[in-house]
Amino acid sequence: MPQHSRAVSTVVSVSLMIAIVVILGTVISIYTVGTSSTQPQAPLIEVSAGLSDAVDDGEHAVAITLGAGDAVRTGHLYVSGSKPLDIGGKPGDSSTPANDDHASEREKFTESSGDNPPQVGIGETWEAGETAYLDPAGTFEEVTISIYWASQPVEGVNPGTPTGEAAYKIATVTIEAPS
Repeated sequence: MPQHSRAVSTVVSVSLMIAIVVILGTVISIYTVGTSSTQPQAPLIEVSAGLSDAVDDGEHAVAITLGAGDAVRTGHLYVSGSKPLDIGGKPGDSSTPANDDHASEREKFTESSGDNPPQVGIGETWEAGETAYLDPAGTFEEVTISIYWASQPVEGVNPGTPTGEAAYKIATVTIEAPS
């Protein structure tokens, strides 16, 4: 066999091998990018909780304050408890206070009645230092409250329906029995 045909054979085989590697790399990267989806990132928050001061009728509410973390759009938030609860403003304020007569298994942060502003008294975003008030049905002892963030706004009238691709529990607080 002449010397130059062996060189051509080597060049052709190397070229074919490079072409196959490039094609495989392209197919794998297209498949990987096409099948991966990015989940929306839930906000990171830190909250504190306790009982609010009693008002004239002796009524308290669980006060949950955003201590640190991301500002969160209130339309994406809802709460759920180990017992039914109602969300609202601070007891005794001019806003609509939380009232366990209206408690449900899930409450939107933007709960309101009619054309009134949201009862919780927080604007479009929940920011550090702002407090939401919750009134669990019955007593406060041993109630656990979880705050959830949905990737799309919570729709409908209370208890509301979380929408979007995902919902994440972003905080949980427990109110212990007084000692």
